[in-house]
Amino acid sequence: MLSPISTAVLIALKKQLPARYLPVLAKTLVKGVVTFTTQEVAFDKIKKGRKLAPLVSPMVAGKPQKARGGTMTSVVPAYVKPTDVVTPDRLLKRLPGEAIAGEMTPDQRLSAVRSDILIDHEESIERREEWMVCEVLKTGGVTLEGPDFEAVHVDYGRSPENNVTLIGADKWENQDLATYDPMDDIEDWGDRCNVIGNFVVMGKKSWRLFKKFKAVKDALETRRGSTSTAEIGPLSNESFQWSGKIGVYNFYVYIGAYEGDDGNDALYIDEDGVMVTSADLDLYMAYGGIQDAKANANRIVETTRYPSNWYSDNPSLEWLQTQAAPVPVLLDADDVCYARI
Repeated sequence: MLSPISTAVLIALKKQLPARYLPVLAKTLVKGVVTFTTQEVAFDKIKKGRKLAPLVSPMVAGKPQKARGGTMTSVVPAYVKPTDVVTPDRLLKRLPGEAIAGEMTPDQRLSAVRSDILIDHEESIERREEWMVCEVLKTGGVTLEGPDFEAVHVDYGRSPENNVTLIGADKWENQDLATYDPMDDIEDWGDRCNVIGNFVVMGKKSWRLFKKFKAVKDALETRRGSTSTAEIGPLSNESFQWSGKIGVYNFYVYIGAYEGDDGNDALYIDEDGVMVTSADLDLYMAYGGIQDAKANANRIVETTRYPSNWYSDNPSLEWLQTQAAPVPVLLDADDVCYARI
């Protein structure tokens, strides 16, 4: 009988291949990771002295039903568990980079395939976490949902004035490029934050409009005695890059995308979005305890990831799965102001 591979071995296999995806905002702004032994994530235990009781409400037809919700100090995160099959015929195929005659033994190729699948799992989980982080930053809340999980919306309580939508004559595209200074907007939005704003993330359209204004061009020029420098040329092909500095504000452009549930690509940050916050944001990624009998029997409960494998007969298959229960926690939703320009 085939025996499942130990968790330590699976983690080692995953580390054999380099990461292919970088969740930039999660890596940049998340201050720390907090794991729990319980299924629930207790918000008020994440940072002492900063009690957090967000509104948690059920979802009906894709919308949070706040009338049926209530403030809670804990929530059960939705489970993320990408699962794949390693089929015998796949093991006989030549892997990318392998010689035509085949350099690897079947056992070596099996390990390589497992590593590749585990990296795929890690990437899919990190993309989900990046999406969750961006939703919290943009809206002040996030929807937790998954297979066999009743979706709930966690609202961290952002003030309405910290979510801005410019309309009509106020839109940047309708302003005079020679006389209007969009930095007035940036500073106003920064003043609405409960932290000192110094970190600005823009969508591609927002940055293109922003850098056209004369006031911005003047501030972004490199000149003696000035601390304001920037790359004013066209955007690179990277999904996230530092694009300049004016005063205390560092500007970044983010054009990263993910595949939505409808199969179409969607942007993490809206192309006309502008996010103002602090680089020292009180943002954490919390993880509920692993709810798996085999993991719990091996005393594996409190962790960010739990990879496992098992075998089935008729048809004969090996299954690989990675489990996680993430939820981002923003201790003060008004530490961020998000605008659509």
